[in-house]
Amino acid sequence: MKHIYLFDVDGTLTPPRLPMNKKFSEFFYDFVSSHDVVLISGSDYKKISEQVPKEILDICNGVYGCSGAEYYEKGTMLYSKLHQFPDELLALCNRYIDKSKYQLRCGIHIEERPGMLNISTVGRNATNEQRKSYNAWDNQSKERLAFVEKINKSSLPYEASAGGEISIDIVPSGWNKSVVKNEVLNKHPDASLIFFGDRIVEGGNDLPLAEALKTPIGLHSSHQVNSYHDTWELLEVRTAISKARVA
Repeated sequence: MKHIYLFDVDGTLTPPRLPMNKKFSEFFYDFVSSHDVVLISGSDYKKISEQVPKEILDICNGVYGCSGAEYYEKGTMLYSKLHQFPDELLALCNRYIDKSKYQLRCGIHIEERPGMLNISTVGRNATNEQRKSYNAWDNQSKERLAFVEKINKSSLPYEASAGGEISIDIVPSGWNKSVVKNEVLNKHPDASLIFFGDRIVEGGNDLPLAEALKTPIGLHSSHQVNSYHDTWELLEVRTAISKARVA
């Protein structure tokens, strides 16, 4: 049976918004060279390419950005789904940012991407240390999860999820990472999909895909990781098992 590996990027293959670790990128390049691999990130392709080396992106089977709203192969965009977000939703997001009890503001708090709004109280200009500080505060206050729940329970035709350390992704209903399942299976109907993500948790942006991959016979699988170190370890185990079977 053909196995296709699906990977989130931030927190799964790289530290949040930082480039891949050099030694891990060397290992991962070898892995991608001998396996079918698809990347699926909430970030757009430009941000993905700042984190994942070009030589890896070019040999992946495909790269989905903006939770599936854009798709690239070998650096060429094959499609991008655009959406006009209403003023009502933008006003709601601005109120969320303005009323946050977290006082630090670093700039770029609402970013429009293909098919997605990315919202952050602290802002995308935050340094790595400022991101970690906000994330620690958010883990206690549950600010992001509260706003995610508010959007998802509203009458607006949108859904929200927490992504990375500091942000919230808002997409039209159904435009989440789960769309990648059918996209990949339409090309490889008999494949088994194996997904790795760091946000396979309630309100996390990896959860919809992990839920979509559940089947009664366990044909597909998902793995919650907490960092690229976890991903590296799991892939090393799989690589060792594969080599043992061949031997």
